[in-house]
Amino acid sequence: MAGDFYGLPLARSKEPAPPPVPTSLVMEFPQRLLGKRVAIFVDYAFEDLEVTFPKLRLEEEGAEVLVVGAHPAGTKYTGKYGYPVKSHVAIDDLDVAALDGLVLPGGFAPDYMRRSAGMLRAVVACVEAGKCVAAICHGPWMFCSARHSATGDPVAKGRRCTAFAAIKDDVVNAGATFVDAAVVVDGPLVSSRTPADLVDFCHAIIAHVASRP
Repeated sequence: MAGDFYGLPLARSKEPAPPPVPTSLVMEFPQRLLGKRVAIFVDYAFEDLEVTFPKLRLEEEGAEVLVVGAHPAGTKYTGKYGYPVKSHVAIDDLDVAALDGLVLPGGFAPDYMRRSAGMLRAVVACVEAGKCVAAICHGPWMFCSARHSATGDPVAKGRRCTAFAAIKDDVVNAGATFVDAAVVVDGPLVSSRTPADLVDFCHAIIAHVASRP
């Protein structure tokens, strides 16, 4: 018989096909970040979820998300667990003034990123402009290495901040008050500890970026 498998009749589902999802449900999703531009810095051995989850969540809210690396645009960076992303722009070509926010993932990538003078300057520029600069896991290393242009102090100095427990001493030595919480917001700085905090982390980023005109 046609459609049989090894001579046995195929089972036919008697359940009706589910109705299509109304397009109105998609169109009515509140895109709170329409017209906003957010950069995510990457380098090799980034924490996979800490790049992909914020990227998709911010895009869902209508933001334009730029993946930015220290190498030429189009470079493929691979995460700790093998997930690849390609950069849209190199840091030297990034228009930092056009950004509404910045995301700094963890993994080993921040140890590379903090060696990039351009990335450190971008962090300082966004912090001094009051724009959201969000770091998770080892990402707050960037708050330790990025220094204010006028004083030379780390941007972490005098701020409340969290991070992965292994870099608590680095954050404290940079002059920050370490807080063990899922997300900490202090002025332009947003920080979280691990991928388990990503939901709270993204909520805080969205609220921060949406609050700016």
